[in-house]
Amino acid sequence: LITLGMFGLLLGLGSAVALTLLRTGVRVASVQTYYLGSSATTPGEQISDLDQSLVITQPRPVAELAEVTHLHLMGGSLLLFLLCHLLSVCDVDDRLRAGLYAISFCSFLATFGSPWLIVFVAPGFAHLYGAAIITLIVSLTVLCLIPLREMWWTK
Repeated sequence: LITLGMFGLLLGLGSAVALTLLRTGVRVASVQTYYLGSSATTPGEQISDLDQSLVITQPRPVAELAEVTHLHLMGGSLLLFLLCHLLSVCDVDDRLRAGLYAISFCSFLATFGSPWLIVFVAPGFAHLYGAAIITLIVSLTVLCLIPLREMWWTK
């Protein structure tokens, strides 16, 4: 049952990675454009309405940021709690375990806090977003794989 749950989590993680890459990407410019919006024209330049609607994006509304943050903080915290709880019963060095706990929770908070920083503090926080989401993906993958290794490949 735990194995099936872990594979389900890994599939969900894969779809989350795909969705993130499609929506925001991890490059600084694409993250800034997603959260701050973009303008397709320079002052004085004329383009058709169709071209304008295809290229211009609007900044993310505060309500959308709040909704996404709320849902992910609630569900993601439970997911991290469960994965870290499984890690706590695995035969792993205590320093590695503590490091994984810290890295996963910090990258989780940075991933969902950085959009607020991008919008309300400075666009440069897009650097943090890319690094945080990559770190979160890697740490979640490791948190899934260590218990699977313990269950199936160690005696």
